[in-house]
This record gives sequence, structure tokens and C-alpha cells, in this order.
Amino acid sequence: MDKRYVLSDSEIVELVPGRGTAAATDEITVAGRAVGYMYREDPEDDSDSGWRFLAGDETQEYLDDERHVDVFDVNMIANMDQAIIPYLDAEPGTHLVRDEESDDFDEIDPDAEDDELYDADDGLDEEWEEFDDDAIDSADDLRDDDRL
Repeated sequence: MDKRYVLSDSEIVELVPGRGTAAATDEITVAGRAVGYMYREDPEDDSDSGWRFLAGDETQEYLDDERHVDVFDVNMIANMDQAIIPYLDAEPGTHLVRDEESDDFDEIDPDAEDDELYDADDGLDEEWEEFDDDAIDSADDLRDDDRL
């Protein structure tokens, strides 16, 4: 089954060229939702940026199904959500959650308890569902059937 992405190749402009590839869920690339959670791992190879982009409320079951995650050029994700651009130089190990009241992202500790991640005064989503960061398969595995 072919996916219908939010943006076609002809709609993509060079915003952040040469940033490599990243894994992103269908919630962003197909459903058109904003990036709500992004984290950077050590790159797996020369083309991998290490970035992983999620809407932020995907369930573990959803993430475990590799049909919901693909590898894309970081520039394509930046075209879908330009709010990620100021954070793309962050070091591996960085985990960022979007502040729902702005296009800013707040750095979080992924090992913190849920209560520590979301204070009612922060305006962040209290419906956050914690999931395993490693749920997104390796970029190499995803490249086997991606569109790049």
C-alpha cells in the first residue's frame, strides 16, 4: 500500500539541506500533525542524522509496527514543521517536547518519572503516554522499504 504524504516532492524546498536522514512516524508525514516529541540518538551510519520525530502521543503498539515509521530526509520533516529547525544542531542524547502554547521545545530527561515531565504550569500535554525510545527500529531496517 502506497502512503500519501502531506507534502509532495514538488512542494519541498531547501530549508536545511545536507542534514541527513531521520525516522518519523506517519502521524507527522501522513496525518500532517506537528512534531510533539523529538530526540537524537548517535547516528547509525553516515547518512543518519540520529533524529527521531514523533507527534508525541503514539502508543507503544503503534511504534512497534514498522509500517508506521519511515526514514526521510531531515529537510522534508523541516518542511512539514519548521519549528524543529532551531534544534537540529542539538547533541545526541537530546530529548525535546513541544510546548503546546508555542512552537518552542523544552528539553526533558527521558528517564524522569511522568510526574516530573509535565507540570500543570508548563502547559504541556498531560495526556502524554510514555513509550520506549528504542521502539523506532534502526534507520537501516527502515531504509529497506522507505521511499528515499
